[in-house]
Amino acid sequence: MTESEQPFLHRTSVTQDLESVRQVIADVHPLFGGDNVISVTSRPNADQPLHDQIGWLSEDVRERDFRVINPEFRGTAIEALLNKLPFEFGRTRIMRMPKKSCLSIHWDTSLRYHYAVVTNPACYLICVDDNLGHFHHVPADGFLYEMDARRTHTAINASREERIHLVICDAKDEGLTDGRPAEHAHLAMPS
Repeated sequence: MTESEQPFLHRTSVTQDLESVRQVIADVHPLFGGDNVISVTSRPNADQPLHDQIGWLSEDVRERDFRVINPEFRGTAIEALLNKLPFEFGRTRIMRMPKKSCLSIHWDTSLRYHYAVVTNPACYLICVDDNLGHFHHVPADGFLYEMDARRTHTAINASREERIHLVICDAKDEGLTDGRPAEHAHLAMPS
């Protein structure tokens, strides 16, 4: 099975109590800035650990460089979730998507794992294949979902409420592979 034939999104067996994660989010919610991202992990000696490389990474930075769990998250349900993972986590962020918003179409260099904290049926991850968008909803059900973010995709919040996901990057950021359809290369910049 080629990478493009593999599911774009699927539920893993990793779970964490949703209400305990929501409590952590409520505690740190005032830390959101205009960028709508809070870094759970950072690079050693980062100047601003809670906002360390929150968008597209610089060319000399890799997902695996984010190995320090920031103090605000130590001893919490989020750290417990990270410790349950069957893989080494890299950059981990709490990502808030405002109501009625959409991300640019892009691809990433590693798998992404989404844990929906606050969502509703009008929030989607969209995989773009063969000029078609395939819509996927990540429910807030306490499960972690694996997304092949190396494939061309976007996210949309078509609701009137904010959406919040915990997004965990696999430290094994191997780089882009054949999973990104060549005909979509002109649509996006790598993130």
